[in-house]
Amino acid sequence: MRRYFIMRQDKTLPGSIRLRNFNICGKGHLFHKSDADRLNQTTVLYLSPDGGEATWDFIQSPVNMASAMLRHVLDMYEDGLIFKKVSLIHKEKDQELLYYQVLMDEIEALSERVERYPDQTEKKILLDTDKIGEHKVFLLADSRMKEPIVHIDVVESILRRSPTGVVFQEVEVDYGG
Repeated sequence: MRRYFIMRQDKTLPGSIRLRNFNICGKGHLFHKSDADRLNQTTVLYLSPDGGEATWDFIQSPVNMASAMLRHVLDMYEDGLIFKKVSLIHKEKDQELLYYQVLMDEIEALSERVERYPDQTEKKILLDTDKIGEHKVFLLADSRMKEPIVHIDVVESILRRSPTGVVFQEVEVDYGG
């Protein structure tokens, strides 16, 4: 039995860091592996002076970013992920936090039995294990939901490391294809 989860940033975490000129809890931009050549090896973003002290292991806005711990776990389970450095600078505190932008494969992994609303949004995510193959970390190409999907092995490995600000929601799996 294969189990998969949506990996999300915990947006309820109090005292979180904030970026200058970005709403870190707002809508993010999604980059894929195909965008890797267009992106800098390192990006610098500045933290707001009035932000909190809590740093998450997974940040979704403005882009998917992982802490060093999360990067290590994702890289262990999924070959071919691309990581670009993101340096978060807090000028007032003379502090730098290092994150990694995560570029994943986008695959068509939804079951043919997915029910959709008239606007083509899925009523619920239903994955087809045959379409997923051996992927353990990926994005859905055939869904409006653009949060990472991770295998139970990845979730367990992350949870053993006591992450901050990462939540998981299990999704249904269609074993009949």
